[in-house]
Amino acid sequence: MKASPPTGKTPRTLSQVRLTNHKRDLAVLPACEIEVDGKSILYSAAEGSRTLVGRVTSLFAKEPTTIPYLETFSPDDVFLDIGANVGMYSIYAAVMTGCRVYCIEPEALNFAELNKSIYLNGLHDRVTAWCAAAGPQFEIGKLLLGAFAVGYSHHDFGESSWRKDMVWNPAVTVRRDQRVTQGSISISIDQLVASGMLPQPHHIKIDVDGHEPKVVAGAVKTFANPALKTVLIEIDFGSDACQAIIDTMVANGWQYSMDQLITNRQHIMKPERVGQLREIKKDGFNYIFYRDPAYGELFRDFLSRYEPPMDMKGKLVNPPRVEEKIWRRLLEFLG
Repeated sequence: MKASPPTGKTPRTLSQVRLTNHKRDLAVLPACEIEVDGKSILYSAAEGSRTLVGRVTSLFAKEPTTIPYLETFSPDDVFLDIGANVGMYSIYAAVMTGCRVYCIEPEALNFAELNKSIYLNGLHDRVTAWCAAAGPQFEIGKLLLGAFAVGYSHHDFGESSWRKDMVWNPAVTVRRDQRVTQGSISISIDQLVASGMLPQPHHIKIDVDGHEPKVVAGAVKTFANPALKTVLIEIDFGSDACQAIIDTMVANGWQYSMDQLITNRQHIMKPERVGQLREIKKDGFNYIFYRDPAYGELFRDFLSRYEPPMDMKGKLVNPPRVEEKIWRRLLEFLG
């Protein structure tokens, strides 16, 4: 971690997003461009996807503590992003900190967008992505999709975790027994490190919609390596196996910050509410585990200056001023 927590730059807000059209070699790639501390970051906006544009406009709001966390990385660090989706955080970390990034994302459409963003930012020497799931061992199988659309999630490798149909919006429902499938493979993180293709990570982010225990089971040696500085894991309180990860991490000497947990995008929660939600097995949080207590100082400082960017309905309070213009221009460009 950097010598002292960054101050003055976070919490960040996004005031403008620009639509750009990149023609390079044989590719024509529409993209959303943002500027942070004088650095340009480009995210693919293919197919005129509202989901992709929405991911860009909510970059600093959706997971409030993830951005200051990523900004602690150094150019010598290796960051492994498991469940990278279209690469919002992978790309941000690579551009803003210069760290080496490795991504794991099994869904084909998301993987394509991730690679387009790598290409747009000229990051092929710094970001490597694998189209795979992560689990306890190597396996060849099928990926059950949450939806056949760019930027979506809740995909399952091998077997379905869905208890009911997925209602994405009033017009689109995916039946739990009629899901689209893709051929896929699953790999374990320990095997990937042992192969030499992945250096021992210094930071790991795991966001795989309930499959976190399987990923952790395949990363025991990697987690035990003292070079690992932090692990961000999405914990589903409705899963006993996910909840057990918290206790196991703490038992192995990892710390987490209550200040980080209560920094919610819609409101600042009361600390006791976290315990209540664990007890009734409802909702969940991104837990950032760390060894260096300076991270606790970082999250405490962040919370002291934090104002929730979304209302209780999940809408941005102060959205980027050109968001709707970008959408109209994007539709016009794509014809």
